[in-house]
Amino acid sequence: MAASLEAEGTSPAPDASAIKFEAAESHIQQDQGTDVLERSPPRSQPPPSTSQINVGDMEQNLTALQKVSDDSTAPVCANKDDAKTRCKTKGKRKATDGTISKEPGKGHSHKRAKSNRVATRKHEDFYILDANTVIEVDGVLFKLHRSRLVAKSLFFAQLLENYDKDNFPNDDVRVEIDDRGTVYHLGNTTTADDLAALLKFDDNPTEYYFQPPSFLTLAPIICAATALRFETYCNWAARVLEQTWSSSLEDLTPEPKEDAAGVIVLARSCGLNSVVKRALYELARTRQISLHDDDVLGQSVLPQIGRADERCVGLMKELLVTTWSEVAVRIDTFPCRDKPFSNKIRRVSLAERDWDDPDKCPPQTTQQVTWNERVHDSGLYTKFLFDPVCGAQELINIPWKEESWCTDCIRSRRAAWRKMQQKLWTEMDKLIPDIE
Repeated sequence: MAASLEAEGTSPAPDASAIKFEAAESHIQQDQGTDVLERSPPRSQPPPSTSQINVGDMEQNLTALQKVSDDSTAPVCANKDDAKTRCKTKGKRKATDGTISKEPGKGHSHKRAKSNRVATRKHEDFYILDANTVIEVDGVLFKLHRSRLVAKSLFFAQLLENYDKDNFPNDDVRVEIDDRGTVYHLGNTTTADDLAALLKFDDNPTEYYFQPPSFLTLAPIICAATALRFETYCNWAARVLEQTWSSSLEDLTPEPKEDAAGVIVLARSCGLNSVVKRALYELARTRQISLHDDDVLGQSVLPQIGRADERCVGLMKELLVTTWSEVAVRIDTFPCRDKPFSNKIRRVSLAERDWDDPDKCPPQTTQQVTWNERVHDSGLYTKFLFDPVCGAQELINIPWKEESWCTDCIRSRRAAWRKMQQKLWTEMDKLIPDIE
């Protein structure tokens, strides 16, 4: 049988080792994208006939081939440790692919990232449900009525009616439109607290009609009304502030006023220069040497005013101290003019004379003793060292007749002190910087 096969030129059936070699070779090629089961036998060697194949060898070869095929589905590993590492990595990749990333721009959060909206919260009082205009300031959302905003504010009238034409009131404004609606971002135009204070006042404008608000209440209203151009509220707030911080000499009182530095900062930022003079004088007449002294906690006592205003306060202090020293250290030395017929020279009618007054004042030494008692010993000089305007008024109010001074001398000295007040108040205007 074997001889006949050799005579016919047919090669013997391959053994098991040959089949295993071919299976291993097919595994390498399968990694390159070729399926071992679809490979054809080499063309140089025709397939053996059924009669030439040993059934036992065939079953053994199929078992070996199946084992190699199963092993080919796993990645090739150099050792067991490498195989474990690859299996863990594969498991992690699957777990990662099955989760949704919470970072912006990843996973299913692409829609949220496209809106570019920052984290916001609704204002507890001014997110009105039936309103139709959403405004964002400092991450706080305000929902307000469009018609009222347009009627009250020139800023919102320009923004809400012309936003589609890119005609914004300033460069800080940004309009965002998406499937959730339109949001007007005001940027640094104002702050959430200032806007809330303005809206609270807008709800009940008559609240401060009889009792003017404090500066801490008025300041945010002025800031927001100025920035958002609520012209009616700006004018009202300016009048209230001017009445409280009047620059008129007649309205000056010895009692110091608080928040002077804050008034200066507010006035400079909102263009309310009419209140700057009084606020600067309030700072100048304080006994605080430096405007930036710290309290026990190391915090600044006063708001930071501008350098030009700070220099002005220093010059004012010097002027006030110098003027008061010239007026109050010693009594003016001039001879008593209350003599007979002297009223004709001073054009004072006889009816105006007080004939009960002495004809002449006490001697100059006696007057100086009286001056020391009334001015220095009483503490008046020290009290008004930095406030000669009010100090001169205290000198005017002293009942000098009780000290046997004649009417003409009292009248003359009081006139001189009033003149000093007006001159000093006018000279301070030259020291105030004109800041636009």
